Formats: sequence, structure tokens, C-alpha cells
Amino acid sequence: MSLDQKQLRKVGLAGGALAAAVAAAYYGYDQYTKRYPVYKEQCALFKEYEAAMLPPRSEMQALEDDILKQMQTGMDKANASDILMLPTYVVKLPTGDETGACYAIDIGGTNFRVVYYKLSDKRGVIEEQVMKQVAIPKAVYTGSCNQLFDFLAEQLADFIKEQEARHKDAAASAALPVVGFCFSFAVEQQALNSGKLMGWTKGFDVDGVVGKDVVALLSEALARAGKPCRVLALINDSVGVLTASCYMDTATEMGVILGTGTNACIVDKVSKMPKWKVKGVEHDTRTAINTEWGCYGSVLLPRVKEDLELDAASGPQQGKMLIEKLMSGLYMGDCARRLLLSFAQRASLFGDVIPEALTKKDSFSTADLCEIESDVTPHRSHVARVLQQTMGVYPDTVNLETRYLIQSIVRLVVRRSARMAAILLVAVLRLQGWQEAPRRLVVAVDGGVFLKYHNWRVFLDTYLREAFGSRAELTRLIQFKPTADGSSFGAAVLAAAAASS
Repeated sequence: MSLDQKQLRKVGLAGGALAAAVAAAYYGYDQYTKRYPVYKEQCALFKEYEAAMLPPRSEMQALEDDILKQMQTGMDKANASDILMLPTYVVKLPTGDETGACYAIDIGGTNFRVVYYKLSDKRGVIEEQVMKQVAIPKAVYTGSCNQLFDFLAEQLADFIKEQEARHKDAAASAALPVVGFCFSFAVEQQALNSGKLMGWTKGFDVDGVVGKDVVALLSEALARAGKPCRVLALINDSVGVLTASCYMDTATEMGVILGTGTNACIVDKVSKMPKWKVKGVEHDTRTAINTEWGCYGSVLLPRVKEDLELDAASGPQQGKMLIEKLMSGLYMGDCARRLLLSFAQRASLFGDVIPEALTKKDSFSTADLCEIESDVTPHRSHVARVLQQTMGVYPDTVNLETRYLIQSIVRLVVRRSARMAAILLVAVLRLQGWQEAPRRLVVAVDGGVFLKYHNWRVFLDTYLREAFGSRAELTRLIQFKPTADGSSFGAAVLAAAAASS
């Protein structure tokens, strides 16, 4: 790519050989290697990884087609696809008319939330909200069934008692509290308030829960804690984000999680899910479907050696959740670390030294990756600071060109993550027939990767336009709606609706 003064200004530098080298490192490496042949090996290696991690759109079309096929198979037959397409038993989506007091317990990682909501008589208005967040000790999320559910129940019971005391409402205190349970792990659902855990992810490994009804386990634990409740809705975080947004805007047709993990819940007709034999529901009824798209795996995924190594080190998750490992916050940082290690070993990225921290799993976090990738300072001072803090590599040992190269390496992980998300989203739109009948569509999104990482969202927009090709203008009809903590509210509002029906 040729360089011009506009490009040089974009990286914050004036003209000159150094500026040209830095700008080329940011925008492409052809000019860079001509001026600085000492970096030719590093740049050639970068191009090798870029081609493997971000292959041509034609190759990505085959991936998108396969994802769509897997979704269709998942709708047709149970356990026939990596993308599970699970029924949620949500056949009445929120409209904003729900009222009353309700609680939610939301567990999807090593922190969980308990929340109180008071829904106003005014449509789509939350009158009051109180939230408490609790860290789960490792001994609990890797321990026994009773350890986990007793811990959850005791925290929820104490929280409910606090709210009842605060409101001093004897009538409300006498009634069994209404609770929605957001449980963000794959479950095989038997009813809106019943579902069996299919398997743990996200570092959880609790004995005696797989195959059990998690609502029954929570209800039993609440009884042991001396605070029985009516647990009326069981959902995962993507269903919660969808239903929370529906309460505010009925144009919502997708709820997406882009954070520690990734998943999506979509809205489609019951008639398009023949595997779900449900009585008393019209075929044209719209229902929420939990895709579990993070489970997808295929040889078509643009994986490199470092991805295979990351997968091999993922313990009980080895060979599973392969697309999630390319795009979620849990894995992006360690993937970048492994890439930097390869560049250090194969192309002397840090000279003759290989920082010891680069050889250790989890020494480089996704937050570190974000800070490096987002750095726009002329001398990439944030890059230098992160290298010093995480690897003990001092700024005076890493020249400016190397800092830009490190940023570009890390950016490969971010770009690929956003591209995978774009491909998944477009496959869902094809499943829903949206491109044949374009309309305003709200995609509710929760998760730190989306909510906290501006550049990731910029890349997502770029790759959505790439996927739409000549119809890129359709992306203007898609509104991404940040829905922080939506999973909790979605669980609560569904429970409130169930209590009043």
C-alpha cells in the first residue's frame, strides 16, 4: 500500500523515514520491509499469520454457509449439530406491560448477581432496581453440587430479606418471592422453569450437577436456607438480554452475548423448529431459541498453531467451543500471548530474549490486549507500559517499529474475533429470512467485549459490511442496543409474566 501524508497524519507523525516506517507498520508492510530489511523476517511472518487468520472473503463464505446449515440441522433434529438450537419455552415475549416486584439470580461466570426489580404500571418502565454482585470462591465453582447451590441460595435469601425489611411490606413479605433464574450454561429445557444442565464451561467443574434440573436444585437450596421462593423462569444470559430488550422495544429479534463467552438467542416461528414437539402452541407463534452458537466447530475456522495449543490447554473444554475460543474475552488475551511468543521464538521479536511471562498461561489478559490494540499515542506509550507491566520488558529495549508490530500482531486477534461475530450474525439473519424481507431490527448485546471495546465494534461494522457485499447499505437497518445486565432483568420480567398468567 502506498503511503501519503494523510496516512502519516493519521498515525500522528510528520514526514521522514521513521514516520514512513511506522505508518507502513500500521497500514501494511511492503514499504516497511523495503526501507528496513532487518525486519523482513518479522514482517514475512506477520503476513503468514494474517493470511491464515483473516483469509479472503470467499473462504469465509463457505464458513458462513456451514454455520447456517448447522443451525438449520439444529432446528430440525435434537443433538444433530454443534449449534444446538435449544427451545427455551418462551412463547410469550415481553411487551412492556408486565408489572409487580420480582427478583433475579444471574450466574454465568465466577461472579453472580442478585437483583430486585419493581416494574411500574407505566409501560416499559422499571420503577426501582437494586443489585448486589457476589464473587464465587474457586472452591465452590469447582466443588460439589450442594456447595454451589447452597452458596447461591444463601446469598439470594439474605438479599431478599434485606429488600423485604427495607420496604416493610407485610403482605409482600408473606408471599413467596417470585424469582427468575438466569443460568448461562447449556441446559436441556423441559419447561420455562425446568432444565437439566448439559455441561459446564467458563472454568466451572462442579460435581453432581450435569443431568440435573438446576431449578429444582436451587429451590431445594432456598428451602434449606429458610427462604423458599417461586422460581418461575429459567433462562440463559442471551435469552435474558433478548427478553429485557423486548420489554423496551418489540423490534428486538436477537440477544447476543459478547464477553467472557459468546452466545445468541433469536426469535423465530415455532413451525421452523420441527424437533420441538410442544402442545397447545400455534405454529405461527414466535419463540425464543437459544442457539448456543459458541459450540460451533469446523475445519473451516481460520485457526493457526497457537489456537490448537490454546485448545489443547483448555482442560475439559478441549475440542469444544472452538469458535468461542476465537472470539471471546476468556481466550483472546491468551491467544495474543501465544502469538507474541511465536514471534519471539521464530523472528526475534524481543531480540535475543524471550520474556519468561510469555511462556506462562494467563500472564497476558484480554484487558492487556485491548490497551495495546487501542493505543493511538504517536510513540505507542501504552504498548510500552503493558509490555513492562506484564512481561518486565522495559520501554528502552523495544524500539518504535517493534511496538507497532506488536500492536499489529495483537490486532489480528481482535479483527478475527469481530469477523467471526459478523459471520455468525449474518448466518442468523439468513436463517430468519431477514435479507429477503429487510426491516428495522434490534440486536440487544451484553458483554464486555462489545460494551467496553470501541475498536472491536468498529471492526464488527467493517466485517458486517464485507459479509453483505453489494447490499452493505442494509446494515443501516440493524441497531445494536447495549443491554448491560440485561440477562438479570430478562429473567425477572419473564418470571413476573409467569406469575401473573
